[in-house]
Amino acid sequence: MIKKFLQCHPVHKKIVPIFDTIFLLRPTMFFAVWVMVVVGIISADLNMHAPSLWNTGFSWQTFLVFSGLTLLISAAFISNQIADEHNGQDKKKLLLIGKHISSEKGKSIVKILLIIGGLISIIANWVTAIPAMCIYFLWGIEYNHPPFEWKNTPTAGWLVNSCVGVLLFIIGWMLGMKNYPNNAIISLSFDTFSHMLPYLLCFSAVSLLITLPDMKSDDSDMRTFPILFGFSTSIVISLLMVSIALYVSLQHADPLASTATLVSLPFFIFAAVRRMNKDILRAIRYPIFILNFFALLYYPWLVVPLFCTYYLSKYYYWHRFDLHYPTFLVDND
Repeated sequence: MIKKFLQCHPVHKKIVPIFDTIFLLRPTMFFAVWVMVVVGIISADLNMHAPSLWNTGFSWQTFLVFSGLTLLISAAFISNQIADEHNGQDKKKLLLIGKHISSEKGKSIVKILLIIGGLISIIANWVTAIPAMCIYFLWGIEYNHPPFEWKNTPTAGWLVNSCVGVLLFIIGWMLGMKNYPNNAIISLSFDTFSHMLPYLLCFSAVSLLITLPDMKSDDSDMRTFPILFGFSTSIVISLLMVSIALYVSLQHADPLASTATLVSLPFFIFAAVRRMNKDILRAIRYPIFILNFFALLYYPWLVVPLFCTYYLSKYYYWHRFDLHYPTFLVDND
């Protein structure tokens, strides 16, 4: 009875428009964002000693850093939606700007998020606030706005996403290292980047695959990596990056990276062999879930935003757009 009420009662059609502003922030995009910060925390712990499983210690500073980062990146996501709406590139995308929320209101929300997110980030930890603001600059300005518009160039758009992956990991690393005395304020070293490499390779591989399902709908003026170098080449490069990530994680004896990469690798192999759209989608969605699943064993607090985001999104997209989203299911080609 409860399930039927949640799925079918017409009252929900009246309720869900209230959440339009929340979903303008594109919360489902944070499944990959939050976990990159968490693996940075875990890697810092691994660098100092064997990380403990099921670390339930709560830190208000970590909570505020995550909150500020989420607001800053949300501002970037809204800014990109405004640019897509302005350029007419949102016709086949499930965006709210221009359809349910005006561009002017969107710009006002961006300003509010930047102010609040920036203040929270600085108050929580001024060191991690620097890469957080750099992420907004990369994703919110350089990626999709003139004079940069790196989204429409073959390698620059992919490079921007990879740089964001680096910055997310660094935020987590610096949060993890603050728990150890006698560390520098900005505790970056060669160890940081050696621990980061397998996660960065996987993040970059998924970032590249995300552009593949949109190839047919991309504007002819866009020169993304898959359009220039081809569908098959892009898949093979993603597979190579994940394979290298597995090798590096095994060399560093990283239990989280090696396990998550090993379990995810078959989806990339399947996508490279069959080259079907549904296999590409599986190679995007499942590895993100797998990494989050194993990261929860070390950092169980991550389940709170993941659980809330997933089920609230299911509710919203079903009653707002009649879509089962987010979902692990993929449509047949």
